Amino acid sequence: RPFDGESVDAGAATFSLVDPDGSMGYPGTVQVKVTYEVVGGELHFRYHGEADKPTLLSLTNHGYWNLKGHAAGDVLDHRLMVAGSRKTAVDENLIITGETPSVEGTPLDFRGEPRLLREALDAAGPIDVNYCLDAPESAGSAMLAARLVGPNGITMDVWTDQPGLQVYTGNIIGNAEHPKTWWHGKGVEWQRFGAISLEPQLWPDGVHHPHFPSPILRPGKAYTHHSWHVFTAE
Repeated sequence: RPFDGESVDAGAATFSLVDPDGSMGYPGTVQVKVTYEVVGGELHFRYHGEADKPTLLSLTNHGYWNLKGHAAGDVLDHRLMVAGSRKTAVDENLIITGETPSVEGTPLDFRGEPRLLREALDAAGPIDVNYCLDAPESAGSAMLAARLVGPNGITMDVWTDQPGLQVYTGNIIGNAEHPKTWWHGKGVEWQRFGAISLEPQLWPDGVHHPHFPSPILRPGKAYTHHSWHVFTAE
């Protein structure tokens, strides 16, 4: 959906969207603002939403990341850490089951030292998984959700105040069945596993699983979400 530009200055830009009642079948008029801010080596994402009827809202950023650059091949030579000891399970149709099994001892366990993506995908196959992040000791605090380390010495840490992180390894980038315009840009044709998405969010399908964090936004309440990426280089 196209957002309206609301404000821009040297370090930040804010965009807004008014989604009308009934849009995509959801109740309530929803007013959303997203601010992107650069602070030194940090890129911040701040989300705010309000609604005039009870509705569902969970926002994230679906950016693709390749720390070598957009024209530098795949990310299988990157290393990844994810601070989640559980995941939200899905059935054969990719529908959330409500179970949150442990990843310990499986190829999807990215805790501890960052693991090479090539080795992880060889063991686990293409990854498109929501991790249940291990909550920090201080309730409501932000946490280091993920660390992506490129082979060139660039590291991206993902911090968030959200309980989940969707990890997607670019499994269908370059799919021949997609429109040709999808995977081309700046003179490059992007390939499978050409980038990775690390998306802080509420756990998916929480409306159907009462033991999940609730995605219901009610009138008079505000949805807020703050995530940020910290970039460092050796």
